[in-house]
Amino acid sequence: MGYADCKYNEKLITEIIDGIEIEYLEKFYICNNCGSKIYGNFLDYNSITANNELRKKTGLITIDEIKEILNKYSIGKKPLSLVLGLGEITLIRYLEGKNPSKENSDLLKLIADNPTLYEMYLTVNHDKITDIAYKKSLGKTKQIEFTMGKAKIYDVSLYLISKLKEIDSLSLQKLLYFANGLSNKFLGKHLIEDESEAWKYGPVYKDIYECFSYYGYKKLDYDELLKNSSMNLTDNEKKYLDSIIKNFGLYGGGVLREMSHLTDPWINTRNGLNPDESSSRIISLDDMDSYFNRIIKKYNIEDVEDISKYSEDLFKIAKDKMLNN
Repeated sequence: MGYADCKYNEKLITEIIDGIEIEYLEKFYICNNCGSKIYGNFLDYNSITANNELRKKTGLITIDEIKEILNKYSIGKKPLSLVLGLGEITLIRYLEGKNPSKENSDLLKLIADNPTLYEMYLTVNHDKITDIAYKKSLGKTKQIEFTMGKAKIYDVSLYLISKLKEIDSLSLQKLLYFANGLSNKFLGKHLIEDESEAWKYGPVYKDIYECFSYYGYKKLDYDELLKNSSMNLTDNEKKYLDSIIKNFGLYGGGVLREMSHLTDPWINTRNGLNPDESSSRIISLDDMDSYFNRIIKKYNIEDVEDISKYSEDLFKIAKDKMLNN
């Protein structure tokens, strides 16, 4: 419909909806010929605006707030409805203007401010949505939790991603492992206090894996991940990580995996398991310290430049092993 013969207008009006008085800015056209109101393409807008004002006044969650939840946790309308145990089209109806029940409104408000609570619903009901939808939403939720908690392992991960740019999740996991293993020597403490698990593909920090698992084997999108992110690392930590990148970051994920398979903490933790057997056994920090202290002595590692003696030797052994297999 065209509105060449109409003039745009708007007016602050008061209405009674469900017995409650609300005020909102109504938009409409005035016909130049007859002077009557024509709502046209503003009909839905006015209805939604009026309903939103009603929701605000009654304390019900608004359409914009629901949209923020969907965006925050990177999940669709139907999947979120299913995750929360609602009818499949419940949120679609709320977004179209139907008022939510007080119970559902309160639940939505709770998860909006509590990613840990949302993660619980997501994990319990993950079988109700696709694996792709689950991994994407879980990853985004983990990223929010790490940011809120100012987790060092997440800061370290972001720094490695920012420096390498072309990096996949497999490579990131192994760089975290080697970085933490040698950190006591150069930082006087563990770079991160998290313990890795002895998966068949090498050491894995499970929470970080869940952060980025929706990427699969693809490179991590550093523009997306670093947007509005800050890394709380000291200059010494950054300098140390730069040396890890220099000595280990030049190898691809497959090579780094084989290099990690040559380290005692991973080997000892998987003792008794078949090569392809899944495991969530924890690689203890004590085992890490014991092994890497021996490595430091064996290769006479005194300066960060000396790390190359270990990484190059480990690469040669891994390469020979891969060629023989």
